[in-house]
Amino acid sequence: MIELARGASEADLADAPAPPHGETYALHLRQNGVESWLLVWGSFGDLAEARAARAELGGTPGWPRRVAPLQAEVRRNP
Repeated sequence: MIELARGASEADLADAPAPPHGETYALHLRQNGVESWLLVWGSFGDLAEARAARAELGGTPGWPRRVAPLQAEVRRNP
């Protein structure tokens, strides 16, 4: 997955770049009592695929993320 945006509310994700293809997901997380939202893009086979997809975004950075830690965090804080 590629992290496209992070914010204190879901509305903060509205200005994130739109990826050229694939699915995006808004994730609601709570860490150390602080709530945050992430907008992530896609599912990629490995880090190299994620980096290649990130290059398709042009000048937008985006951060490759492993899905398992994000899934665990979402499960801990429904």
